[in-house]
Amino acid sequence: MTVSRRMLATVAALTLCAATLTTLGGSPASADGDDPVMIDPGFESGTFDGGQYYHASLVAAGASGSGHAAQVGLGYDGDSRYPRGGNLPVRGTGVSRGMVNKPVRQVEPNTVYEFTAKVRTEGNASVRVGVFDAENVAFYRGAANYVDVSSPTWTTVTRTITTGPRTRELNAFCFLNELGSSSGPGYCDDFAVRKVGPAANPAPAPPDDTRALGANGFPVTIPAVQSFTRHDGESWRPQGDLSISVRHGEAATLRDEAERIAKEFVDAKLVRTATVRTVDDHARVARGILLTTGAVDLSAAPAKARALASQAYRLDIDENAVVVTGGSGTGAFYGVQTILQALRSAGRLPAGVVTDWTDQTFRGLQVDSGRRYYSLGWLKNQIKDLAYTKMNYLQLRVKDDQGLRVESAVAPKLVDRLPAGGSWSKAQIADLVAFARRYHVTIVPEIDVPGHSSLDTQVYPEYALPEKTGYDYSRADVREHLARWVREIGATFDAPYVHLGGDEFFDADNPRLLSWVRGFAGPKATGEDGYKALFNYLSGELAKDGRGTWMWNDMISDPAGGAVRLSRDITIDYWAEIYDAPAAGAYLDAGFTLIGSSSDLYHDLWPPLTADNKNNTINQPWPAGQWTTYGSPYVYSGGWGAPYSVPAGSNSVGQFFPIWDDPHGWAPEYVLTQTLLPRLRVHAQSVWNSPDPVGDFAAFDPYLRKLGHAPGFQQPVGTLEVNPPQQ
Repeated sequence: MTVSRRMLATVAALTLCAATLTTLGGSPASADGDDPVMIDPGFESGTFDGGQYYHASLVAAGASGSGHAAQVGLGYDGDSRYPRGGNLPVRGTGVSRGMVNKPVRQVEPNTVYEFTAKVRTEGNASVRVGVFDAENVAFYRGAANYVDVSSPTWTTVTRTITTGPRTRELNAFCFLNELGSSSGPGYCDDFAVRKVGPAANPAPAPPDDTRALGANGFPVTIPAVQSFTRHDGESWRPQGDLSISVRHGEAATLRDEAERIAKEFVDAKLVRTATVRTVDDHARVARGILLTTGAVDLSAAPAKARALASQAYRLDIDENAVVVTGGSGTGAFYGVQTILQALRSAGRLPAGVVTDWTDQTFRGLQVDSGRRYYSLGWLKNQIKDLAYTKMNYLQLRVKDDQGLRVESAVAPKLVDRLPAGGSWSKAQIADLVAFARRYHVTIVPEIDVPGHSSLDTQVYPEYALPEKTGYDYSRADVREHLARWVREIGATFDAPYVHLGGDEFFDADNPRLLSWVRGFAGPKATGEDGYKALFNYLSGELAKDGRGTWMWNDMISDPAGGAVRLSRDITIDYWAEIYDAPAAGAYLDAGFTLIGSSSDLYHDLWPPLTADNKNNTINQPWPAGQWTTYGSPYVYSGGWGAPYSVPAGSNSVGQFFPIWDDPHGWAPEYVLTQTLLPRLRVHAQSVWNSPDPVGDFAAFDPYLRKLGHAPGFQQPVGTLEVNPPQQ
């Protein structure tokens, strides 16, 4: 098979043509010269073209008395708790929030812009409206300038913002912020952005030089390679027509891998064409790449890395060819990602031998899809990006207080079918799982029980404690219901593990639950013992299907004992030393396998008020601090205290970078893509656990930008596949 740039360009041209027609149908805020451009700022086209929306719709008339305005947040009839066209009783909760966002392109760095909009609300709602700059401060600290409006009459809002030294895009937003029992929705119209003038104190842009090699003499890649030995001889770079070869005996194993890699080289514009060939065992293709599998010498690696030999690889580089030897097809794929990045970084590969490995089993991203919907296109982008940086797990939180994100026969009434909300069918998940496997990424679903279930207990009150604070797992029928549900979720994702949540349930000492656990564990048993018994039971049910169990740490204060001992078959996902939970080392000492998803890395999707406001916002963590503090995968959160390390030889086996969405939808996918990239790249370097390629984050940043996203990454994702909005 030959992949050519012309084939890919034809598809791109058709896409561009469609996008151009969409743009012509809108009403740009300004389209003269280099002035800011925003598609259809007054929503007069009757569509959301040129932006993204969530729990929003278009209504007539607009602020002028004609045309359209954007409604943000769900609308209700009378005193109903169910929104028009929706299936969940979400009135007065964060689920009822909504947003509309318009990107403002062709803006200039170090420039003052003025944003105006017209806004009104119903009830006692508060609408947050303003403009956001994701790169307001060098090294990825964003800032927003917004105002909260609570007025039933149309109010004109004016805010100014000074762009950062690298800013090329702003985002205008309108978000239903806070609600009472009878509040909402909000409305916004007539966005406008105009250039005021140059910044009073322009900030210099950081240097963008990527000419230097890494500390070990190999081009900088993310993550850096563990070992490189340079040889005499000329460097290697591909010709315009690249050959990727596999041997006859390995064609069944590596042919699909090679064809996917060929497309990546063309997508990355490193070659004109890439042809996959099957060759004799002794053949090497001049100026090409030979993919093969075999033993990789890991005698210099730690024992934990030798246990992951299938993910290791070796590159033998000379001026004629690169031979990629993977411990398996996965290792070979990772080896080629290193080649792709090294070529982007330095343009050529120096002659020598690369040996690369990891000692971390789980290297991934955790996405809070329980609180808001993510499009399948965005998730597939993240899968490509994970693979590009040798990460191998995507954890999807599919159930929270806000409902269920995936089709279910066990809890069908909880599936999100809210207007302009979204959920995935089982067929869509099967396609996503298959896509992820092609990129050597495993998806782990999380379904949070018995807490984070306030909506569950309204939709299914027959399973709730009398106070409706969570599931009444003292009853056998409730435990059986939960078991059927988590087994269904495991089957839907065909997952090796299911994350059961287990965080922030504060009613374990409920009299019904205490009476139940003391009935079989003795009179001194505590609510925590009953909690452990529930998770032991669910873990045993998942084991019937060959699946493992993960749970959060924070409600397990006594991992070593108690009247009921938590099963050591459960993997502990550690996020903070909080709610009386001990330090991470206590779970290791008690014999548990430990992974991390640190609260210190909490990427929460609220807009910051200023660039200095980093706590609990989309600015968290600041990548420079993340680089310094979380440079090792053996670092865990101290909660309110300082982070600390656990022993490298311990049963700490990986880390996830956590996205949380407490505002339930403020950030559109294209904004999250911008803010996630630098943070996820630092995480990739950390969790592979190789030596830092450069001395600090400032030196790392140019390479982060140069290497960019994975080949084939589609940015931005144009349309959310949300449920139809309200009429």
